[in-house]
Amino acid sequence: MIEAGWAVLAAVLAGSATAAATGPVLRALPEPAKAWKKPSYRSLATTPFVLVAGVLAAFTAVLSWNAVPTAALPAWLVIGTCGGLLAMIDARTTWLPLKLIQAAWLLMAGAVGLGWPLGGGWQLVARAAGGAAVAGVLYFIVWLLTRGGFGFGDVRFAPLLGAAAAACSWRLLIWALALGTLVGGVNGLVRLMTKRPGAFPYAPSMLAGAYLALVVDWLGG
Repeated sequence: MIEAGWAVLAAVLAGSATAAATGPVLRALPEPAKAWKKPSYRSLATTPFVLVAGVLAAFTAVLSWNAVPTAALPAWLVIGTCGGLLAMIDARTTWLPLKLIQAAWLLMAGAVGLGWPLGGGWQLVARAAGGAAVAGVLYFIVWLLTRGGFGFGDVRFAPLLGAAAAACSWRLLIWALALGTLVGGVNGLVRLMTKRPGAFPYAPSMLAGAYLALVVDWLGG
């Protein structure tokens, strides 16, 4: 009962903080110089968008609280708040704002560092750093192979997911990368079948893959 109460509290705090910050963050983000025919970040700061961002953060906080070891929980809260907002922005604009990604990197570094005194020790920090590097390098290779057809924002986004997944285990990192690729492939196939033109936002698939991996690992536990 007490544990459930803490999970609800985490959801309320993550959801309300994300909802409160979403509007100001969107209005403060600089627009990319080369973007065209893209909705402005400022225009996304609507009540429905803010509410969805808050609900998403709250839902992922509850899931993480139940499925993630305590030491890795701060990293997954960063993914559920900043990562969720980034994925939503990408879904609407097909762009991942660099300034917000850089802020998420700093928050992730702090979250991973906090995992040390929470019981993760230097092993968690080493795994998270390694996971960030592995995910970043893999997506960078894909970006090179596609000759820029794959967005570089996704390359920057990947280390966030890699750090959080590896903070739990190397197995979870592998699952997150594999399921993110699977979800992205299915999404791309659906877009192809429905003849939807334009750029393909990939960050939502990457984020969904990470949380699917978390669920699979938790249930298989």
